[in-house]
Amino acid sequence: MTQIAIVPSFAPIYEDKKINYKMLGSRYFFEPCVHWKCDVNTAILYCCFLAVAFVGSLYVLVPSAIRKLPRDHPTHIQFRSLACLIVCAGAIFSYPYLFCADGIESANSQKIFSIERIMLFPSLSHRQFRGIFGILLHTFIIYIGPCFASLLRIYENRGRSGLQGENQNTFEVMRWFLSYKNMLPDNKQQFWIAMRNYFIAPLTEEIIFRGCMVPLLLASGMSTLKVSLVAPLFFGIAHLHHAATRISNGERPRSVMVMTTFQFLYTSLFGSYASYAFIRSGSVLAVTFSHSYCNWMGLPDLSFVSNFYHPLYQYRMAILPSYIIGICTFWHMFQSNLLLPLPPELPGLIISN
Repeated sequence: MTQIAIVPSFAPIYEDKKINYKMLGSRYFFEPCVHWKCDVNTAILYCCFLAVAFVGSLYVLVPSAIRKLPRDHPTHIQFRSLACLIVCAGAIFSYPYLFCADGIESANSQKIFSIERIMLFPSLSHRQFRGIFGILLHTFIIYIGPCFASLLRIYENRGRSGLQGENQNTFEVMRWFLSYKNMLPDNKQQFWIAMRNYFIAPLTEEIIFRGCMVPLLLASGMSTLKVSLVAPLFFGIAHLHHAATRISNGERPRSVMVMTTFQFLYTSLFGSYASYAFIRSGSVLAVTFSHSYCNWMGLPDLSFVSNFYHPLYQYRMAILPSYIIGICTFWHMFQSNLLLPLPPELPGLIISN
């Protein structure tokens, strides 16, 4: 069985150039290990198991009385969040016992695959720092058009939102914008919705669908491109359970099918980008920030193009070029080392013996 020297995303970064692994004892949550080179079928099976466990926890660990509450009810959000966090903890702690073995005498500390470096806080090197903020900036670029449209909408809606008058200032404008984007919750329900959308969901989903799946798929011998295409399928499939919820709520099956298909394509497309960004940056934290930002921005609203009564209709010829500029720049940056590190960080942390 071929071995790959890898330290899972739960081991600390060591300062010494050479590490005596035998001094560290057996396989534990915080220790380096040898990662067995598994076959593709094993990797796919494990990814399927994680996806099923992640979704199943929302039904098994959440009492039926809580599941009957509206999806945005604070208590429902709290139980679902706790269930997802339990699955994340189990996946992280069990990984070295499932795929790692003892026996490494020494390794280059620059190649250590650790929780601080991958899952939580990367080293403060320029390359790692750029990996985190480069991914976030790269994500921002594709939203240049929607951001420009949002600023124009703020300008158009100031009078309707009570921002006109002698007391108008920059702080009030920013407060209106954050309220418009649901970033200033006015009550407990809005607070927990914001926590779910911008913190808990991005963190737990990136840990499971990127942090625990992508390294194993790479260790199975898949190429970077193939991993970026295969990994997001589990992410998309994990969102299909929303169809059953919509049908139980009385929605028409045809509309549910259309919405579910669109959601699967959208989540798979984002998952492909997040997987590739994780491979390039080597940081779950980076793609978590990106995920949160995408949740905050949402899908672009293009109704201003054809709706004469839309407040931004008169600006459509200015907004559309900004969309094109953002998309073209976003695509061009894939070929550049400016925002996304080259060579990719994550494959470099998997060392062939």
